[in-house]
Parts: sequence; structure tokens; C-alpha cells
Amino acid sequence: MMPPGLMIAAPRSGSGKTTLTLGLLRALSRMSLRVGSAKCGPDYIDGSFHRAATGQSSVNLDSWAMPPALMAGLAVQVGAECDLVICEALMGLFDGVPGAAGRTGSSADVAAALGWPVLLVVDASGQSQSAAAVGQGLRHL
Repeated sequence: MMPPGLMIAAPRSGSGKTTLTLGLLRALSRMSLRVGSAKCGPDYIDGSFHRAATGQSSVNLDSWAMPPALMAGLAVQVGAECDLVICEALMGLFDGVPGAAGRTGSSADVAAALGWPVLLVVDASGQSQSAAAVGQGLRHL
């Protein structure tokens, strides 16, 4: 059975995903919740930061490089005996490679495949109502 999870994503890199993810992982761990962590794509640096925040190993989830069963199995493995899995997205929510639906490697593909909702991090500096349009666009895409 798929563990409960949450994807932390953004419209682009440099929006604060890693900072928010690490803060959530550390805060939930300090609240004595059992929290697992994952990172979309082949990024191994952020997984090391996740381990420092939780004391637990992190996994990489990649819908382009991994067969769906392997990706789901890793999600189940990291979520075993956890209350929640926090998964940090890569780049922008829909960034990946051209490919079949669900196999582009995008964080949106991973969230959809695992049934995890997306928490969108938007750096709204220099914006006002336009930030809402970005959020609505991502929601509808």
C-alpha cells in the first residue's frame, strides 16, 4: 500500500523547495512523527541533506529512469513505518524529458503516479496577482 506523501514543488529551480523541504522534515521529526524523504530525479545532494534533517536515508524517484514498479516499490520502502513521506521535486513541476505520459521524469508524473498531493512553493517577489496566475496555470496543466 502506498504511504501517505506530499510533493514539495515549484514553477522553477531556486524557488525555495529545498529550504522548505528541509524545514518540514526537521520540524516533523522533532514533533516525533516518523517521516520519510525522497527526491525526484537523479539528484543525490539533496538526499544527503534530507538524511541530515531526519537521520533516515532518502530515496530518489524518477519516472523516466525507473520502471513504474521500481519507483512505487521505493516509495513504499521509504514510507514503511512512517507517518508521512515528504518528496522534494526537481526543477519546475512539469520539467522532464519528452516521453510517454507518466514517463517524462517530471515531478508532476511522480506525484500523480504515487497519488501524492503537491504543495506549490512560489517565489512571488516582484509580483502580486501574477503569482496567482502562475499557480492556476500549473494547477490546470
